[in-house]
Amino acid sequence: MSAPTEVAPGRRLVLLTGSPGGVLDAVAAEFARAGWEARPVTVRSDGGPVAAPGPAEAVVHAGVRTPRDLEEALRTDAERAAASAAARLAGQVGARRLIHLSTCAVYGRPRNLPCREAELKAPRTAYERIRWEAERASWSAYREGAPLTVLRPALLYGPSLRGGPVRALALVALFNQRKARVPIIRRGPVAHLCHVEDLARAAVHVASHPDDEAVLGRAFNVADEAPLPLAELLEVALSALGYQPGRFLPTWPRLTALLLWLFRHVPDGALLEPLNRRLVAAWRRFARGQAGTLIPRIDREALHWMSADHYYDIRALAASGFELRHPISTTILPETIRALVSSRLLPGTGAAAFPTW
Repeated sequence: MSAPTEVAPGRRLVLLTGSPGGVLDAVAAEFARAGWEARPVTVRSDGGPVAAPGPAEAVVHAGVRTPRDLEEALRTDAERAAASAAARLAGQVGARRLIHLSTCAVYGRPRNLPCREAELKAPRTAYERIRWEAERASWSAYREGAPLTVLRPALLYGPSLRGGPVRALALVALFNQRKARVPIIRRGPVAHLCHVEDLARAAVHVASHPDDEAVLGRAFNVADEAPLPLAELLEVALSALGYQPGRFLPTWPRLTALLLWLFRHVPDGALLEPLNRRLVAAWRRFARGQAGTLIPRIDREALHWMSADHYYDIRALAASGFELRHPISTTILPETIRALVSSRLLPGTGAAAFPTW
């Protein structure tokens, strides 16, 4: 790591740890808007020592990306080690805040709606279990004195992200080539979304909060104010892509339950991985070799999310004084989709996808 540089006079320093990407980019941008200096610091996923750059007021940890084909135990060890390293870094630099960016997925399927922060954690998939174990490592550090606050966002979306719910739109484009109208489900499960800017603003809010008792040792759900049925979200997203919603598809709860049972009990190597390889091959033919597009993928997490309502109690964060920039996802979702189209991560219109690329 390069030698630490001095912080500009009058600016507060926040250290960002975890894998680089759209989330940390959004966090860095939001701290900069608030007058902070945001500096990335590499933490080792093997738990090794971190080169601290000097005193800092806050540390934000966003987790590390691990290969999907790596054993779950090894992925868990890497996530836990990185979270623990971020906590040690917070101690080294004398930070007032250690902010762990987790996920609402740690609850699994909510047993009570809206799901509160104290709800039982029952992760269902490898991803959900790994993220919960990483969060537990941060809570262990809190019991040893780390100034921890946990933020649990709902499904993230935004123009800087390369995954999440917008990846499903690549599937729509693939399955509806050259069609203007796309059939959609009649209602579907109800769920929150969370714009990545609001997660970043929540991190700034916690880091800047003057009252330690209001934020330390607490977890906060972060989501928009209007959980909506999947059909409403799809209609807005499809219109932004240039499609028109077509006829409504019937819902078959028993068939959905059977499919979920298969995906839960059949190993990925026998079902999901071959299916995703076929999707990649089909997408490459469809996208005409264009690099950088959002390649469609079917994940266990997405199937679980589509099988039941997932919405969360966000009153605790609001009570601390936080206000959302994007309280209703359908007002900003079209802009997000158009930004992804402009950056050629998604095809433009159903009738002329990838026409001149």
